[in-house]
Amino acid sequence: MISAAVNGAGRPSASRTAGIDFFNNLGRHATGRNARFNQFKNRASFVKKNVKQVDKQEEWGSKSEYILSLIGFAVGIGNIWRFPYLCQKHGGGAFLFAYVVMVIIEGLPLFCLELHIGNHFKKSVSGSMRHIKKGLVGVGWCTITVCFLCAVYYNSIIMWIIRYLFESFVNPLPWSECKTDHICCLEDKTQYYWYYEHLRLSPDIRELGSFNPTLVVCLIISWVTIFICISRGIKSSGKVVYFSATAPYVVLIILLFRGATLDGAKDGIMYFLKPDAKKLLDLSLWSDAASQIFYSLGIGFGAIVSFASFTKNCDNVIRDSIIITVVNCSTSILGGFVIFSIVGYRKHMTGADFDQLGSGPGLAFVAIAEAVANMHISPLWAVLFYSMLLLLGLDSLFGLMESMLHQLREEIPVLKRIKKHGVNACVCFLMFLLALPTATNGGQYIVNLMDTWAVSIPLLFVALGEIVSIVWFYGIHRFTREVKEKTGYQIGWYWQICWVVLSPLVLLILIGFSLFSYFGDMSYSQFIGCAGINSGLASENGSMLETNNGSADYNLTGNMTNFNYGIDYKEWQVSSKLPTEGIVAALFFLLTPLLTLPLGALYGHIYPNTTNEEQVQANLESCPEENEVL
Repeated sequence: MISAAVNGAGRPSASRTAGIDFFNNLGRHATGRNARFNQFKNRASFVKKNVKQVDKQEEWGSKSEYILSLIGFAVGIGNIWRFPYLCQKHGGGAFLFAYVVMVIIEGLPLFCLELHIGNHFKKSVSGSMRHIKKGLVGVGWCTITVCFLCAVYYNSIIMWIIRYLFESFVNPLPWSECKTDHICCLEDKTQYYWYYEHLRLSPDIRELGSFNPTLVVCLIISWVTIFICISRGIKSSGKVVYFSATAPYVVLIILLFRGATLDGAKDGIMYFLKPDAKKLLDLSLWSDAASQIFYSLGIGFGAIVSFASFTKNCDNVIRDSIIITVVNCSTSILGGFVIFSIVGYRKHMTGADFDQLGSGPGLAFVAIAEAVANMHISPLWAVLFYSMLLLLGLDSLFGLMESMLHQLREEIPVLKRIKKHGVNACVCFLMFLLALPTATNGGQYIVNLMDTWAVSIPLLFVALGEIVSIVWFYGIHRFTREVKEKTGYQIGWYWQICWVVLSPLVLLILIGFSLFSYFGDMSYSQFIGCAGINSGLASENGSMLETNNGSADYNLTGNMTNFNYGIDYKEWQVSSKLPTEGIVAALFFLLTPLLTLPLGALYGHIYPNTTNEEQVQANLESCPEENEVL
């Protein structure tokens, strides 16, 4: 019995064996399912990790790259060739006073506002506005359009600079001597070279003429340079600014010491600093001062917001805005000392009055070019000056392109699937094609129209839209609380008064004044050659013989046979009424950015909000807690 029992227990029955096999198979299946589940989980985690890596926001390689990029964008060509002209126009020291006032109540608050928008939302202007309110996306699209149009004509200015830079390596300088007996060359070699040899400017805005092959080549060089520098976004441009943002200051200091040693430099600097108190009562002085600090700092282009979005959390936007603003304004004043010391030398050598200083191209390519041509070792100083302008222009263009491309990638998701350098190459090529007309005989007219109508007024609407969105839609109390959480400083009454009252008021006044000025006088500077309105000689090819103050005999090509040097040649361009074609072009440049405001608002309602609220709130974590009032 016992043995039988033992044998029975040791040898299980068939039914019991089947049950044991069932549970074993069940366990093996469960184990397989767990393994497959874990494998699927790992794959999902891998995909999720990769998605995060794809969507991860770019960041600057270092804080110095960020600061130098902001300085490089803010400090541009306008600091060198527009600021000195406005000082000359509005009584020197009087304009400096108004300029500083506008920095305090407009420039600094708006710059800080844009820095915080980018640093907090980690988005471009369009992405940040979308988070605040869908209808405000139009502000971002307006910024995209303005940057696009501005970059097209701005690179054409760089095209001119590149041409002059190449010519600066020739000794003697091409604009320092006459290689023809054209009467205009004998009258003014520098202006003759600028209008006749460089631009080959047509006498009418409706006559674009033919392409200038040399300028086309320079335009290609400029766009290829831009593409190389921005091909990988801030990873490439962030390294370039170590040179492009610092080298201009080295050149400025060298030119400052050189200018201070020139004869007549003291007279030029005194004219720059001497105030005319009566000018302070002129409304146009305050309008020009506000406009200059607005465009000088680059407010409204979106580059400041984009650059700030690439920074780490809890960046001290107040400190950064003060640093950039002080550096920018100091550069303008330093540039004024350099320019007026050289212009003082020009007056000493040629007798040209300070009132003939000119603005923009007239200053850089005529007044300064003439003064440099009279210096010892003139090619060296020409190379330094135009190299400085080139670097300043490229840095500003980096910001314009990055702002535009950053917003396009956010608003058009399909672009994220394409490699960045591929998108950048296509955009640069498209903008090159659109810029080709500026390399024709009438190219300067196009550049002037776009500079006047496509940028100035739309930028004011962009800045007003940004400040209204923060103050009224996002909430000024919420905004100041977040700034405190990021910086550790409580926002004082100065900042709040500027954001709520002073800055919007200044922008509204500027918009009204600009619209009244532009539509009240729709004219353009028409090229008439060296004849001038006082002499009665009114053809660029020298076809008129009789003058008011003297006489000249020369053929249709401008070859002089007999010239009376008593003729007074002053005006090479006169103000003429803008023709119908010019008015249509001006309205197109103005309305294109402005129409993107309502169209962008409609686009914002169609597409959902892409900003992650949790990510935005996470940006405020681990920030310092302080109670210091700033």
